[in-house]
Parts: sequence; C-alpha cells; structure tokens
Amino acid sequence: MNDPQNYRTALDNLPNLVFGAAPDGTVEYMNTRYVEYTGLPLDDLLGWNWGWVVHPADLPNSLDVWAATVRTGTPREVSQRMRRSDGEYRWFLARAEPVRDEDGRVVRWFGTCTDIDESKRLTDQLRGTRMLFRSLVERSPDGEVLVGSDGTVRYANPSAARLLGFTVEELSGTDLWGSVHPDDREAVSAWLERVMLAPGEHLTLVVRFVLRDGSVFVADVLGTNLLPDPDVRALAIQFRRDEAPAQ
Repeated sequence: MNDPQNYRTALDNLPNLVFGAAPDGTVEYMNTRYVEYTGLPLDDLLGWNWGWVVHPADLPNSLDVWAATVRTGTPREVSQRMRRSDGEYRWFLARAEPVRDEDGRVVRWFGTCTDIDESKRLTDQLRGTRMLFRSLVERSPDGEVLVGSDGTVRYANPSAARLLGFTVEELSGTDLWGSVHPDDREAVSAWLERVMLAPGEHLTLVVRFVLRDGSVFVADVLGTNLLPDPDVRALAIQFRRDEAPAQ
C-alpha cells in the first residue's frame, strides 16, 4: 500500500471531492471525482482556478476563509455552493487540514468537499417552516403558552400576555397558574393531572384568572401534553376569552 499509485486509486474512489495544495494554498491535486463532478479539465481547476466552480455569491467568503487558513496554518471549514457539470449548484462543506514536517512547518494541505445539499436544504426548509409557524403564533388572537411540568412559562405570545394583564417579558418565567382564581385551583390541579397522563390529547377546561387590577378573566383553556416530544418538551396551553360573564 506504500505505492503512491495505490493511494491515488484510493483517493479517486472516495465519495468526497478531494484536493491537495502547496503550503501557500496553490491547489496541485484533485481526485477523479472532483474532476467528474465539475466536468472541467483538471488543468482548468488547479492553482487558484477552482474558484470558477464556486457560486459567485459564496466565492468571496470562500477565498477569505482559504486565505486565512493558509496564513494561520489552522484547519478550517466553509459551506459553499459548487457548480456541477450540468450547471446545477449544490451545497458542499469544504474542509482543509495541514500536513506538517518535524519542525511543525506546513508542507502540504489536504482537503475534502462533502456534498451536504440535501441536509442543507432540509435545514433551511425546516427553519422557514418554524419561522412561519412562529409568525402565525405571534399574530394569533388566542393566548398561546408553553409551560414546563412545574407550570413555569417558557414561551408566551403577545395575546396570552395581554389577556392575562402582563407584558411578554413579565409573563415569561412566572407560574402560569399563579393568578388562577382561588375557587378554581382544585379543578385546575385535577385537570393538569389528566393532561399529564394523556400525552398528545387535547383536554379543555374553563378557568377564572384574577388580573392585577382585581378584575376576573374567564378563559376557555385547551391543554396538550407535549413533554415527550423532543422538539417541544412542554405543555402547550391555548386559551381564549369565555364570553360568559365572570362569577
């Protein structure tokens, strides 16, 4: 396996795009998969010409990162879009590692470009979905609250804070059930026990809250135990004003 040709054959069969560079960052080697992916002759990619296959919007940052990597001699990575032979751009994670001699000087760089397009697009899609969901919740006329198993408010939308007579900042971190009418606290405790025992189920209750000005706010409350959900880990509480007169 000490035959250089064997190493080259191994590198050519890796799923990653592999490159090698001189100490000053000049690219001197690319494996077969790199050339096949770009569809360009090897000579057109060596030196600093590899920049032609990087998306124009990503190229300035990629060049800055590579220059800093070579200047400092430290491993770095950067996400960039790279043009495929058919003209499509896909996201890659480019990493570079230095090879040093006995005196610690960088004598060569080796790097890989790993296709992360699917995971990147999925992450962006999920982020967009979460932002849309958050936007809808923020604008909902209903109170939307996430609370821990101890009742501590982890998140409250503006409607929840307004209905309960708080600002969002004031409500966050407090006990959601602390302002429940004394006569309703036993019923709330029993309802919470049912919610805790029925993950995923939607259970309702009518609750009176005593606001700071002494007025009473009657709410239709919907509770869902999402504590087992790793993306939530909270009780989801939704409430709206009950039109029946407060007693």
